[in-house]
Amino acid sequence: MAKQRDPVLDSMRGIGIVLMVLGHSGFPGTDFIYLFHMALFFMLSGWLFSLRGGPVHFIKRKVVTLWLPFVLANTAFTALNNLFLKLNILTGDERILQVPGNVVTTPVTLKDVVGRTVHWCVFDGGTQLGGAMWFIQALFQVSILYALVEFILQKLLHGADTLLPQGLFSGVLLWVGWRCGLAGWNVWGLGIAASCYCLFYLGTVLRRTTRESIPAYRRGIFAAAAFAVLLILGRLGSVGLAGNGYSHPIFLLVASLAGWVLVREAACLTAPLPCVRAVLAYLGRATMPIVILHFLSFKLVTWLGLLATGGEPYLLAAFPIYFTGGAWWLAYTAAGLALPLAANAVYRKMKRAFPLGGRWPRRAG
Repeated sequence: MAKQRDPVLDSMRGIGIVLMVLGHSGFPGTDFIYLFHMALFFMLSGWLFSLRGGPVHFIKRKVVTLWLPFVLANTAFTALNNLFLKLNILTGDERILQVPGNVVTTPVTLKDVVGRTVHWCVFDGGTQLGGAMWFIQALFQVSILYALVEFILQKLLHGADTLLPQGLFSGVLLWVGWRCGLAGWNVWGLGIAASCYCLFYLGTVLRRTTRESIPAYRRGIFAAAAFAVLLILGRLGSVGLAGNGYSHPIFLLVASLAGWVLVREAACLTAPLPCVRAVLAYLGRATMPIVILHFLSFKLVTWLGLLATGGEPYLLAAFPIYFTGGAWWLAYTAAGLALPLAANAVYRKMKRAFPLGGRWPRRAG
């Protein structure tokens, strides 16, 4: 029998993926979102962690659901590089360097595609359009390491509770990750993985300690308090897990926990609303295609904007967005969610029509 999904967790994942797209869309509250939105996914994965079936089964599953999409998506973006250059989705025009955060792209050969795919296989770098997949890489590394440590601890402790030693190990890795961030060291993304291990661990702790039966008014109070804490933290520091940057390890933990409370209470409070719950759950089940495709989807909005304003074609390559201010973030967010969902729906229909085909992994978080 298929395992029954938890609608609250799916809703939390849905809220998280919307926040991720918002954070890349030019939304005015991006710094607030960055305090906790990616930490949320690591914590959700920790909540769902189980070694049932053994470590080999666990690793095989993560290879299929995380490593393989990372390699295939980056390889596809690399193989399409020259087409993207012709369409101005990428550009070799050096004027793009005048737009902050952008780079010049050069054509690739078949040898380049093969060589870079080898690099993707060991998480050495990535593509611009696949930039959000740093999270998939980090989650794979953290999940595998956590499973191996858990397996070893269970053997050493003869089945005793591993929560405390895992906590001590995660604390050491958090300190290591923080020092790596300060030193600017992040080879193969290992600095990020070291920092995020503790977030995965927090998810396992929360699964044990979270109370399910809480009155709605208390959930509202908890959500408001968490929101207030995040507002205060936003004035004191920042979090940027993609670059392994955060003000202090304690700051990261407090911000992540406050974000968890805010999102979980919001998911629980909207659970009695069937339409909202269904939309969030649907988004939560499509996190992988959204992570992979939302940057590419943003190009549609930029293209339409350039047509309307008469902008130079090379500006389509501006990453991740070109137009800012006003309500442009709404258009970018809508495209960043709707187009990957449409692509996922087509993919699922093709999978049903051709059963030998693969499938999107069910979640990224």
